[in-house]
Amino acid sequence: MTILFFSVTLPALAQDDSLVRQFEENALKIDSLNLKVKNILITGNKVTKDEIISREMSLKEGGKFTLKKYSDDLLSIYNLALFTRVEIIPIPVAEKDITLNVDVQERWYILPLPQGGIEDGEWRKIWAGLNLRWDNFRGRNERVNLGFRVFYNPSFSLSYNVPWIGEKLRLFLGIGGSWSRTRNQSLTAVGKQNGSNTLSFEDENYENTQYKAEVTIGRQFGKNLGLFTDYRFYHLRVTKYAPGRTLSSDGVDRYLSIGGGVFYDSRDIYEYATKGDYFKTTYYRFGFIDKEINFGRYTLENQSFIPVNFTKNYYITLASRLHTSIAIGAIIPFYNHEYLGYSDDYVRGWKGQAFEGENVFTLYNEVRIPILKPRYVRAKEMMIVKDLPIIKNLDLRHGLYATVIYDIGTVWYKHENIFNKRFISGAGIGLNFIAPFGYVLRADWVFRLGKPIVGQIGFSINAKF
Repeated sequence: MTILFFSVTLPALAQDDSLVRQFEENALKIDSLNLKVKNILITGNKVTKDEIISREMSLKEGGKFTLKKYSDDLLSIYNLALFTRVEIIPIPVAEKDITLNVDVQERWYILPLPQGGIEDGEWRKIWAGLNLRWDNFRGRNERVNLGFRVFYNPSFSLSYNVPWIGEKLRLFLGIGGSWSRTRNQSLTAVGKQNGSNTLSFEDENYENTQYKAEVTIGRQFGKNLGLFTDYRFYHLRVTKYAPGRTLSSDGVDRYLSIGGGVFYDSRDIYEYATKGDYFKTTYYRFGFIDKEINFGRYTLENQSFIPVNFTKNYYITLASRLHTSIAIGAIIPFYNHEYLGYSDDYVRGWKGQAFEGENVFTLYNEVRIPILKPRYVRAKEMMIVKDLPIIKNLDLRHGLYATVIYDIGTVWYKHENIFNKRFISGAGIGLNFIAPFGYVLRADWVFRLGKPIVGQIGFSINAKF
């Protein structure tokens, strides 16, 4: 009888951010023996129910062990975003039988995340908030999220999501509601020229107060494909009415949006992908209550991550994100226009200069170059963190990527030809730090392509895509 015993952990991504490459040589030894999985033992999960982990696995009791299923299962369990470490240990129990020990390390599930910032570089646009997130609610990978924001553009939201209903049916459900009061971003609405600086706090402007309730229902087909439908109710009021600010003459728009879409997701690591693809397309129709409101919007997004190998264990990634959104209808209100230049919706190098239209097209590109491949460090070995309750007992993932950046995009109105529009573009370099709990700390240094050449430094706690 051939006896093999080895363990592969997701933290081993430290050696190579491709999980398949990391354990390929060892796993192939088991793969070639035509072994059968006698049983599966799950350990380390104090909160998470066993079935939440086992249902992600393509390796089943009584089934054949294969390298492909093994690698897919490691990624699937990690992408639940419930664990800081995932390990699958094949243990021989007979000449042709093995037991799989799935051992996980759970992370902290109740996350009070303070937030804050300064919009558009203006101190009068300072804001603060808190996002209270309860992941893995009831131990079933459900999420309850409560968030609020004060000072500039205050808001409040509450939502609940469950990703899997019915063992074989694989439905998912999301419900939520929100309130927000936001200052208008439309240049046209206040008589300013498109391409001007983003509206400042001192500019004469108005506010949109919005209440929203929504329900999303969908079904997952296999690991990668899903369909969903979405139902939303909006109540939107402006502080100063003028034509175009709302479609109803009383300054209050009440309407439903009904729509849905399809998505496909084969990315390796959701938080910062280096392989795979993501595709999503949707269509929504707005109206159904007030007859003045009758328009639609089609959106398409495609993300692609193509690895380019230099050695057996080292590769860079050619990453891109294409996004377009097209309005359909006679009159599109200002609050449903598309904007570039605000918050994270900007072509890098052009933040602070506002562009407005009914439709948008952007193409973000990065070459992702690993400097420090993602790996884990024990929190108890780190200064400061080692004294924090709960966190000190976790393994924290970290890594560092350099990026080469090229972005391009434009907005346009339906009466305009996109091919006659000016496309703005920027190019530069950046650093993306892979931080614990799924965050990516990003710093970019990008120049506008065109005259005059302007350089900008940007910071964010999220990857661009």
